[in-house]
Amino acid sequence: MTTITGRLQEAGFDAAQADALAQDIKQKKYGPLLQQLLLRGLWADVVDDSLPRPQWLERWRALGESGFPFINTPALQRLLDAGIDVHDLTDVVRSAQVLTIYNIAQLIDEPCRDLGYDLEETPDLALAAVDEGGALHRYGSLHDALEELDPAGRHGQPRTLELRQFGGLPAAQQEELRDLLAKKAWSQAAVLWKRAVGGELAHCLSAMRQLARQL
Repeated sequence: MTTITGRLQEAGFDAAQADALAQDIKQKKYGPLLQQLLLRGLWADVVDDSLPRPQWLERWRALGESGFPFINTPALQRLLDAGIDVHDLTDVVRSAQVLTIYNIAQLIDEPCRDLGYDLEETPDLALAAVDEGGALHRYGSLHDALEELDPAGRHGQPRTLELRQFGGLPAAQQEELRDLLAKKAWSQAAVLWKRAVGGELAHCLSAMRQLARQL
């Protein structure tokens, strides 16, 4: 029989997180679990920009063709027909999605924020969950914890052009570059980058130093 720890690991939690959450659940402390599930659910709707070929395009097309609302397939196709770089488009879509989920998290944390807390009449409210026994559970701040759960490991920050170009290289070249950057072999890495990506050698050298800080 599947245990709660096993089910949490299947959902993407590492062993330590799953065990800690399982212990909280046994003690009927559901706040940490609720926080983690909400945050992971928000991030799950953000496009994955690590893939060499963006998969969200096909998904959006399929949704649009099926009559699913919200997807503006004609506008998407016009952009593609105009020659827009699909990776630039992915970066813009991801930025918009990250901003949206951050705003959603902040709204859940502070539902009365738009009223302004300088008014005496503004209630100080916080959303919480009630379990089947009627006990109240608070889950802590969502927007303060959102960035550290970024699946890309960038705390919500957009990827740089160098990181995007690196992700598009074959696995063998990526591994070779990682090895050179780990050794701080800047010149060798720059030559390899120039062959793979192009550009002036001086720019490639600068790009390698920047890339080393991001990997």
